[in-house]
Amino acid sequence: MDKHYYGTEFAKKRNIWLKEVSRTFYPSIKILPKDLHFYVGHSYLICRLLDTLEDAYDITVEKKKEAIHQAVISIRDHSYFPKKNNTFAEIAATSDIKPFEKVILENAFEVFECIDTFPDIVRSDIRTWTTEMAEGMKKYSFGSDNPKAQLSTMYELEEYTYYVAGTVGELLSGLFTLDHFKVPKERSEVMYANGVSFGKALQYVNIIKDSREDFTEGRCFIPADLIKKYGITLEEFFKTDRKTEIKAVYSELISRAEEHLKAAVKYIEAVPVRLWRIRLFCIWPVVLAVATLNGIKRDLDIFINTSHTYKITRKEVKKLLFRGYFAAFSNWYFKRILKNN
Repeated sequence: MDKHYYGTEFAKKRNIWLKEVSRTFYPSIKILPKDLHFYVGHSYLICRLLDTLEDAYDITVEKKKEAIHQAVISIRDHSYFPKKNNTFAEIAATSDIKPFEKVILENAFEVFECIDTFPDIVRSDIRTWTTEMAEGMKKYSFGSDNPKAQLSTMYELEEYTYYVAGTVGELLSGLFTLDHFKVPKERSEVMYANGVSFGKALQYVNIIKDSREDFTEGRCFIPADLIKKYGITLEEFFKTDRKTEIKAVYSELISRAEEHLKAAVKYIEAVPVRLWRIRLFCIWPVVLAVATLNGIKRDLDIFINTSHTYKITRKEVKKLLFRGYFAAFSNWYFKRILKNN
């Protein structure tokens, strides 16, 4: 990538968009080395563009798949971006989405065009994994003509979390092991082996903590077969006091999340300490995910009687972010934080 690109007007605009669509994730991106700050930040922007299309509840499934397909071909080659019948601009103008998500859709051409400014290996990594994500999103699309969306099986949950988050783990592994970072082969192999679970772990925690609120918005990522396994219906799971069965469902999901989190820890431990900025980028979301999961386990009786997302306190967040700095320089301290959580 042309180093002068960092100071262009588009780069400045892009950073504003990034801050607005990801107030919680932006500090982690900002801590990365300068080149990764740009590559990862731009990758995140593409993922948020796709996520905005996936989450748009007031367009039809056909329209959503058309938009995601246009995104796929534009990611692969921005010259294929539709000059007429621009679905992105149409959705931005008519759909009930957040203001800065509208801005991303309205400026989609520049987002896709920017990919060509990256080195070949970076461009290939971003294109491979964002298009893989997009193809998966098409498979699991819902819309105004299919408003009640629920995954059917645990297999579908694993596949869905692979598409929307495991692909991000793969993308990051490629960027974090670029030649100039000189990650030893044995360590990069561990990272690639655990990259998918690194992404899935965070998505599992999000699905669990958001599950009550998601249901009120017409979505459910907790599989039907898991709920049925304990002899209750979807409505009973979210609207009754059958605590024993509800807790059993959450217990299975939490156990699966914890398995992926163990792999995420292996991923982080494999990153050399000299690459502390990359480690810190990975550590922050993982320690917050662990704290969130443990909080849900501790407060499960309260959680199942609400219709809100579960959140740990701001005080706890600040404490964990501060301790994360030290964990970036020591696997021993990293494990200690996790153990104390």
